[in-house]
Amino acid sequence: MYNLETIIEENIAKALINSADSYREQGKFKMSKRLYLKALKLREGLSLTNQIYYQPLIAETLNSLAVISQEENRYDLAIEYHLGAIFMIEELFSITPLESYVYLLAKSYTDIAHLYRRGHQYSKSEFFYNEALKFYKKLPEERFSQSQIQRLNIYNHLSVICNAKNSFQETKDAYMGALNIYTHLVNEESDVYRDELATLLFDLARLYFKHEQKNRAGEIYLKAVEILLYLSQKDDKRYREILAITFHDLAQIYTSQLEYANALSAYRASLKYYIALVEENPLKYSPSLATVFQNLALFYKRQNKIDLAQYFHLKVIESYTDLAHYNESSYSLKLVSAIIDGVIYYQQHTLFLYQAEVILKSHKEEEEKKMELFKRIDSLREERNFVY
Repeated sequence: MYNLETIIEENIAKALINSADSYREQGKFKMSKRLYLKALKLREGLSLTNQIYYQPLIAETLNSLAVISQEENRYDLAIEYHLGAIFMIEELFSITPLESYVYLLAKSYTDIAHLYRRGHQYSKSEFFYNEALKFYKKLPEERFSQSQIQRLNIYNHLSVICNAKNSFQETKDAYMGALNIYTHLVNEESDVYRDELATLLFDLARLYFKHEQKNRAGEIYLKAVEILLYLSQKDDKRYREILAITFHDLAQIYTSQLEYANALSAYRASLKYYIALVEENPLKYSPSLATVFQNLALFYKRQNKIDLAQYFHLKVIESYTDLAHYNESSYSLKLVSAIIDGVIYYQQHTLFLYQAEVILKSHKEEEEKKMELFKRIDSLREERNFVY
């Protein structure tokens, strides 16, 4: 039995919390914080009478103070409050491992991870997200399944963080964790989450592709394509860019595997989507289209089909010529490099080098790159016994 003084103090603490919550909702953070601190002091005193009952309430108050501090952009203080709450609950959890404590700890660790992520402290953020996942895994199977949205959000954040750190294994693990959840969320009756699953498969394939695991990348891309083509039937424009990139990467994978028929089919699909994108936004997508032309030229050169290789390389020059017209500083040197490649690799006449020199002389930036290109031209002329 509690004595009358304890009951009064408990009611005062509840009233302070209710008022603090109300002020917080109104955006009156200074007053809200003041009331939370008063309630915290009362609850800390009350915990001496019943630790098991009051420590979760203290943790709840500390988390509320953390939210206020976050709203005030005082992330370090918010983290301190969250850590205080974690200390309280972990102490109780070590005595009585209740399911409710698991949820509280998982949420607190997630909240701290969010704060470190917003402060661009990615290593610490990664650590606390993983700690949150560890606690979710302590839940019974049914409850663990019910936490899949919370865990999915953590995996999605982890994939971004680890990718920014260029950590292949950690990024892959995060993608695989999310993929496992998406496969349970997606069903034949609904397209909910299907878009997110396709995007995740695309990102995972890109990761493998970037790290030269092209066979694995190809397998994942094909799974993504199946979903993307289905979704594009309902909204063609929305999926053009991701399909253009996917088919372009698939074309390169097939080429590396000497599967030229499949590669050509993928290149054609990529071109179809990029041409549609260029019609919508030429400046944004023309560079990507030029890259597809460039790879198609190499594709045909690899098969010794020189006429087709020359055709697509001229399309590269045409694309960069148009782009340089709109943005000379960004594309003129790419144009010069493409002209030089045409002479070296695609049997184009050395007279094109005069055009390259004129462009270089008019370009006023990137002196080091300009000099490299001038040297390439001089070396090429010397090699071809060019007559001045």
